[in-house]
Amino acid sequence: MNSLLDHDDLIEAIRNPPRSTGPVIMPDFFLDHFIIGPSFSEFIEDVERVAQQGGGNIIGRRHLIRRGGNSVNTASALLRLGLRPTLIVKTSPQGAELLRALVDPHLDLSHVHTDGLLSATVSIEVDYNGRRTNIMVSDSGSAADFSREDLDETDIEAIRAAPLVALLCLNHNRDPARLAREIFSLVRDVSGAYTFMDIGDPSSRPEILGPLVREVLCEGFVDILSVNENEVKWIARELGLRGKELTDKCEDPDEWLRCARFVAQETGSRVDLHTPFFSATLSSELEVVIPTFRVDVRVTCGAGDAWNAGDIFGTLLGISPDQRVVLANAVGALYVSSSEAEHPTLSDVEQFLRSNPSLTKLGNKLLKPP
Repeated sequence: MNSLLDHDDLIEAIRNPPRSTGPVIMPDFFLDHFIIGPSFSEFIEDVERVAQQGGGNIIGRRHLIRRGGNSVNTASALLRLGLRPTLIVKTSPQGAELLRALVDPHLDLSHVHTDGLLSATVSIEVDYNGRRTNIMVSDSGSAADFSREDLDETDIEAIRAAPLVALLCLNHNRDPARLAREIFSLVRDVSGAYTFMDIGDPSSRPEILGPLVREVLCEGFVDILSVNENEVKWIARELGLRGKELTDKCEDPDEWLRCARFVAQETGSRVDLHTPFFSATLSSELEVVIPTFRVDVRVTCGAGDAWNAGDIFGTLLGISPDQRVVLANAVGALYVSSSEAEHPTLSDVEQFLRSNPSLTKLGNKLLKPP
């Protein structure tokens, strides 16, 4: 995988992107405020120092204000890759103005509803235990109450015409199982489109997992389930996977794969797993594991959204599973190594692959079949 020739077929494939109607991405927009810090311990020391003196200012940290939310980030990344996604979100009038100011002017905002509340996140980006990590503090805003009732006829027509419908950021929604059932039922009733789901981090609201697993995943509503290593452990436990290694602090890549394999077997969904060290796509028929690219990580908030965009693009392009995972890894690597949290174009991806980028070191055991 780590030679120029290995990427030639993928480079040729992405030169002929899909011409179909763009995917539908929904339902959240967040205003993202990045605080770029050094190490976690230094950040905590600064906070404690200011708190102990009764208040004050921490100076010398870089800040970024960017478009955010899983849906907006994924749609923005897809647009940069050459697709024309349809974004369906709800926010406030102020949020709509901010959204227009923060995204590419070519992104279709005709399905943005302005009768809600602004959603916002502060992402503290620091190093912790040798890994760049993001600590997000969020106000869910309208991501909490978005429902089927928020869709108008033009939204429904877009869903019916789309080749793929992605439902993201469900961890913020008050009734995510109902939302997923109702949206994906629209897809099932009128088209053969892919259904794509990324629930987000459930650790703050573990009670949402039971209904999502029983009423959505196990009922066959989801074709493609995108997860990171934390999310797949939560879902696997909810499905009944047991083992002393399966803990919140588990950092064993073999366990992440065991969880993903179990979720794919139990639900029938294609499970697409992305981690800092490798990515994988698993179903009852296949298992592909590909190391990620080694880059200097500058931002991590939104990394999964960039990876999802590459995964969705590759799905619609119809390339092989291994090429799709490599493509998603490249899109994710280019995003996290961008100092401005910018998404790459297809030309950027091609140049990156032609540069023969190095891979993370996984160890041979991870690449062996189960």
